[in-house]
Amino acid sequence: MSFATDRAGRADTPPPRRSGGGVHLGIGLLIFAGLGLILESSYIFHVLILCFLWSIVVAGWDLVLGYAGIFNFAQLVFFAVGAYASGMLSISMGFHPIVALLIAAVVAGLFGLLIGLPCLRLRGEYVALFTFAVHLALPPLIIQGRALGTGGSTGLIGVPPLQAFGLTMHTVDKQAWYFLTLAAAALVLYAVYFRVLRGKLGKAFVAMRDAEDFARALGVNEYKHKLIAFILSATITGFAGALYAHYIGVVTPKILGNEFFLMVMLMLSVGGLGRFPGAILGAFAITIGNELLRDTGQYRLLLLGTCVVLVILLVPEGLPQLRERGARLFGRK
Repeated sequence: MSFATDRAGRADTPPPRRSGGGVHLGIGLLIFAGLGLILESSYIFHVLILCFLWSIVVAGWDLVLGYAGIFNFAQLVFFAVGAYASGMLSISMGFHPIVALLIAAVVAGLFGLLIGLPCLRLRGEYVALFTFAVHLALPPLIIQGRALGTGGSTGLIGVPPLQAFGLTMHTVDKQAWYFLTLAAAALVLYAVYFRVLRGKLGKAFVAMRDAEDFARALGVNEYKHKLIAFILSATITGFAGALYAHYIGVVTPKILGNEFFLMVMLMLSVGGLGRFPGAILGAFAITIGNELLRDTGQYRLLLLGTCVVLVILLVPEGLPQLRERGARLFGRK
């Protein structure tokens, strides 16, 4: 298999270069930091907080699916594990919310290890089927796990707010949550795209995705590296889930519902797999689009889906393709 294309025939997408993407990440951070100082609308704060949280989730999924080429459909399972673990630790066991959040990320990573050990011995669509089966199996387990502290179908209510340096961050403290989630998203994006993917691990992931035989010839242990990608992705997503739980204050099995799953899938589809900052742009586009269409009621998902189909038809490689087309257009002129 050629290094130029992957299994789907998509052009090779190497890890982002520090000179380009790093500047964009820094500029974006400064812009959003400045925006947070002048915004007054709680609703806009809320939407942007969701954008930052979903950016963390899609970054973790982009790592495992876009760069490592693992067809994992259990990403929201790790999100739910992180959310429930942090909620249960802080509510039932009395852990400090910050400690509970950090432990929850580790628990999600261990859960990723538990799923990855058997499923990564499979290949292609069989990994997708295995992980999607896990996604389908978890909600009934949560509902039947009331005795274990999951809250059953009602979920966990009253997840305590985060506390740090004498500051208690309630859900209504939108500006504080805005800067916290902005900082968390920036750190995760930097770690994923500019530390992990630019290092030896990232090169091994891309090699496995684009040319498995060549990667093996270079001494890449495919199973080991795929397992590392799976665990990293699960830990990152579990961290986002724990943040979400303490921000919203309520965790229910609905976070494993079809709507959440489809929304994250759309974020990656619109943004483009393995095309930084495509996944992040997709997270912002779908989150904001979903909010703008919320008043349309039952037609919301239909309209959002129509917009996504148009984007995929016009720019099949994701939103970053618009910039490439623009560069070629102006370059000709």
